[in-house]
Amino acid sequence: MFGYPPVSVGASFSGQLVLEWWLFTFNRCSAMTPECQLFGTLSCHLCELAEAELMPLVDHGLQVELIDIAANASLYDRYSLKIPVLRRVDTGAELAWPFDTEQVIAFVC
Repeated sequence: MFGYPPVSVGASFSGQLVLEWWLFTFNRCSAMTPECQLFGTLSCHLCELAEAELMPLVDHGLQVELIDIAANASLYDRYSLKIPVLRRVDTGAELAWPFDTEQVIAFVC
C-alpha cells in the first residue's frame, strides 16, 4: 500500500520483521547494493557488535569487507577514535557507530 510489506497494527519491528523488510527493500533498490567496508580492530567490543548487526544483511547479499585499522597507520590515524565505521566503497560515505539495521538499510539503498 505504501511500498512496505503489510504489518499488523501494533506489531513491533522484531528481528524477523526487520529482516523481511530488508529483503523487501533490497529487492527494490534501483541499483545493486554497494560493496561496503567495516573499519575496526580485532579486540574491539563495539566492532563485534557492529559485525553482529550486519551479519543478517550479509547473509542476504550485502557485501562487507572487514578492514583491520591496526594494519595500516593512515587508517589507524583516521579511525582509531571512531571505530566501528561502515563505509560505502562507491561513494566513500560513512556511517558511524552506533547504527542499527534500519540505518544500514537506508545507508546502502
